[in-house]
Amino acid sequence: DLVDSDIFHIKMDFLKAARASWKEIEGSEFGDLIKAYCDGVNAYISEGNLPMEFKLLGYSPEPWQPEDVFLVDKEISWGLTGDFWDFERAVIAKKLPEALELYPAELNHSYPIVRTDKVSKELLDWLKPFEAKEGYGSNNWIISDKYTKNGKPILANDPHLALTVPPVWYEMHLITDDMNVRGVAFPGVPIVIIGQNEYVAWGFTNVGADVIDFYYYATKGDKYLYKGEWKDFEKEERILKVKTNKGIEERKVIVKKTVHGPVIEKNGKEVAVVWTGLSATREFLALYTYNHAKNMKEFLEGVKYFDVPAQNLVYIDRDGNIMYYPAGRFPIRYIGDEVVPGNIIFNGSAGEGEWKGFTPYGHSTWEGFIPFEEIPHLINPDYVATANQRVVFGYQHYLGDSNYFADPYRGMRIYELIDDAVSKGKKIDVEYVMKMQRDVYSKPAEYFVAQMDGVAFSDKAKPYVEELKNWDFEMRKDSKAALVFVIWLKYYINETFGDEFYSAGLDKSYYPKVWVLQNLDKDSKWFDDIRTEKRENRADIIARAMDKAVAEIEKNHYKVYGDYNRLKMNHPFNLNFLNYPLLSADGSKFTVFNFRVSGEPFQVGSSWRMISTFDKSYCVIPGGNSGNYFSEHYDDQLEMWLNGDYKPMEFEIKNVEEVIEVGG
Repeated sequence: DLVDSDIFHIKMDFLKAARASWKEIEGSEFGDLIKAYCDGVNAYISEGNLPMEFKLLGYSPEPWQPEDVFLVDKEISWGLTGDFWDFERAVIAKKLPEALELYPAELNHSYPIVRTDKVSKELLDWLKPFEAKEGYGSNNWIISDKYTKNGKPILANDPHLALTVPPVWYEMHLITDDMNVRGVAFPGVPIVIIGQNEYVAWGFTNVGADVIDFYYYATKGDKYLYKGEWKDFEKEERILKVKTNKGIEERKVIVKKTVHGPVIEKNGKEVAVVWTGLSATREFLALYTYNHAKNMKEFLEGVKYFDVPAQNLVYIDRDGNIMYYPAGRFPIRYIGDEVVPGNIIFNGSAGEGEWKGFTPYGHSTWEGFIPFEEIPHLINPDYVATANQRVVFGYQHYLGDSNYFADPYRGMRIYELIDDAVSKGKKIDVEYVMKMQRDVYSKPAEYFVAQMDGVAFSDKAKPYVEELKNWDFEMRKDSKAALVFVIWLKYYINETFGDEFYSAGLDKSYYPKVWVLQNLDKDSKWFDDIRTEKRENRADIIARAMDKAVAEIEKNHYKVYGDYNRLKMNHPFNLNFLNYPLLSADGSKFTVFNFRVSGEPFQVGSSWRMISTFDKSYCVIPGGNSGNYFSEHYDDQLEMWLNGDYKPMEFEIKNVEEVIEVGG
């Protein structure tokens, strides 16, 4: 429900946080740039030649303000870090406490990035649609000149976000007297977010760290208890205009806050939320520095300003340096004098879990956060790969338990491909990195198919199992085995955990990581179906899941993976002529070449692919750089992206068809 979405965002008061961030840099050089950008947007609006979407809606936009630029930042940042796992964990502890063993502090793998009763389920159900979307992640890696063919470092990046029409990213090339930078930005933002200039290149993946906390309180009417004192909730009335069949309807929304942050409530249950983005954050100042940087020292100064969303930053420069740094603010929580993890709901009345140095909707000193120098980072390693897996094991500070980080499969595969080339003495070039970004090898398939040995399958299932046993584990659209595996895995997960979870009122969104399932003992209690008298084991569930997969495949007349794995990218209006064509796709959630069918309204995959060197760089977006349906660039990169191809990332004016000069 879009109205519920609006209500949630109003209650979180992202707009006030955006205004605080704007105030933080308003008087700076970058602040002047933002004002000039807004003037340009408003000059275009005033001409009246607006895109067709405005005409179809009968809507005239208000003038674009600097606070709107920062509101885009807050909304994007929330989409990458707004995780409700603390809440979900509390619900699991209440409804199915024995399942907490499925969510360990750390997953038992060797591929981190740095290889060194106060809870309402009804409130959580209402909040879930506004959580960071499952599957939002990314890949990036950097390789030092020690291992490259051209003797220069290489950087690869492909953030995994919603695949939309038009794409979420807008390609941008900015040239000024002191800067020549190219990359991508979000529409409404006047600066390159991921990209390269003549001296440095950088990319991001999501850290996934725990940067949100929830607080409950003792309440009495319009007051809440805080450290022995009854305090009034801060309240402000906002008006939400809703278009109905009867015209525009004005609805009142009460924004309610405590000393910790905004209050979210449903059916009489309420919690306050604290999030690193609900303050005067400075990530745009960081990006402005990145765009202008000429060396690592200048670039590092910018990293200190990158407050939110927490990102695995990779960097290379023309001097041959490479760097990995988890950029962001990571809170340290206390109960009394004891440091505690953040994966619980805190007693706000007692002042538990507070973030020292954090001011909601104001200037924060960040003094109670992990010091910048103590954030685990690497300067000039041989190579580093990040794919949303855990940053490091055995770290002194809490960044999040295992559920905050992705299954390690993509990270494992990227490291395997680099390790393999290095061990063979092969010098890595751009073509090899392109091959890596196209890689569709499934690590889960490698593990799970091996677990099928010795299982007694039904006669009907045996031909399908044979496909898997003769398979190369590549998730290609023309593969029957890939089809069998992905549908079987869906049922295997559900047949293992569904009986316990659904009987406790918990749906599949609460299921543990696939890595946890892979590592369960073959006689684990989780394989036993509590709805039957028999004691099932892993082999029983593997066979049952295969029968269900075969039934679905035959019912839907699927022949190959591409019949199931369809790229469906629709315009928000879902008008056929505005939608991109329906196409079959390679890849999966767990492959480096990343695409997965994830339901409505959006699918998720590589939203931008970039390979940077200081010889020649390459890039591609999933669609086109224009949102104008009549433009030749509306979807001219779609099939290129789908096939794993690239276009050169040019930096010289002579290779550009048209230049628009901006100046006073």
